[in-house]
Amino acid sequence: MTFPDLTVVVPTFNRPDGLTKAVLSLFAQRYVKTGFTLIIVDNAPDNSALQAIETLRKVCPQTITLIALHEPNAGVANARNKAMGAVATDLVAFLDDDQSAPDDWLERILENHARFPAPVTFGPVVTALPETQKRHRAYFSSFFAREPDLKSGYTERSFGCGNALIDFSMIPGKGPWFDVLMNEIGGEDDMLFERIRDSGGQFAWAANAPVLEYPLPSRISLSYTLRRAFSYGQGPVTLARIATPQRRLDMLKWMAIGAGKAVWHGFQWFALSLIRHPN
Repeated sequence: MTFPDLTVVVPTFNRPDGLTKAVLSLFAQRYVKTGFTLIIVDNAPDNSALQAIETLRKVCPQTITLIALHEPNAGVANARNKAMGAVATDLVAFLDDDQSAPDDWLERILENHARFPAPVTFGPVVTALPETQKRHRAYFSSFFAREPDLKSGYTERSFGCGNALIDFSMIPGKGPWFDVLMNEIGGEDDMLFERIRDSGGQFAWAANAPVLEYPLPSRISLSYTLRRAFSYGQGPVTLARIATPQRRLDMLKWMAIGAGKAVWHGFQWFALSLIRHPN
């Protein structure tokens, strides 16, 4: 098949080693023969990725146009919106700076988009934990992963932008695409996905286009996963609260669901902890 023009966006925040790993995996893509634009957005106020970007620029394949931007206002929505201001293609793939992609990633996700055209195509995320992580290894592997039991094709579910291909020609309206009000709690792409649903759009899943995710050591802790899970739960409540007009019934519904889950999961945790179950 003939592959279209493509931009890949990598936002980064104080992770020069992770950024280097992510970008080198993009340099190794088979799609390099076709060529694409790579936009790196340094979201650290002090532009801490500058040296890593300059080193990467020296080994950048000639078929890749590397654009480096600086967004000093911290927040992944700010970084993604900054990148979109420089995008000149309809198709945009997103890779996070704690991820790396196998050499056929772009080909696979584009092939799926050709078979199942959708505004957003998501792919799996596989957790790559350090070998030294022994405690709760199965739990952390599952928590940071994105491996729903889905076959390639259409799905009603939406996921995060890390390992996603967005076709902006299929999305009505214009930017900003990512919600800066969600910078602190995550879910900055929920506004975009809501827009797609409201316009009758759908999502697609590319089961054969996984990437690896390398969680920061500081995040491999039960306290971090609890905070992150709680912030995920705030997403639908926040969207209902900031809607015009406010969707108060939706707010109450999601708060009730959250309370119910807290009670039920708390009971499960207590019962499993009594018998020292590995889960």
